Amino acid sequence: MKSITSTSTWQDETNRSFEVPVKHEAGFCSEPECSCGKAVIPKGTGYLHITQKVVDFRQDCPTPRDLLYKLNKTQADLGCFETFELDHRAVYPRLLCRQAATRHQLSLEVAAQDAENWWNTGEVPLRSTPTSHRS
Repeated sequence: MKSITSTSTWQDETNRSFEVPVKHEAGFCSEPECSCGKAVIPKGTGYLHITQKVVDFRQDCPTPRDLLYKLNKTQADLGCFETFELDHRAVYPRLLCRQAATRHQLSLEVAAQDAENWWNTGEVPLRSTPTSHRS
């Protein structure tokens, strides 16, 4: 499948990605139920949790511009008097501390690599984060 955009996302069908802008020098654990108290996560570290919900939603919107178009279209489809509440958990991956990533049973190695890549490039792989295999 050829790219519909001129960015480096959607390189090929097996190595697709989407963009999530990086604006801060540090982040915070975005797990609301984590006991870390929204721990500060220094740039280049942490664990990225990409859910299947995010993958499904971002299939057709790899860039921020594509995402904005999809969100605006969704709003228009609802009608001008409907309220549109954005579920960020369905649109963006979550940056987690080690404790939260472990609690979600994520593959820590993959989640850490994804986070580091996102911090460096702003790109996130279009696939869910694999889980660890515990017995």
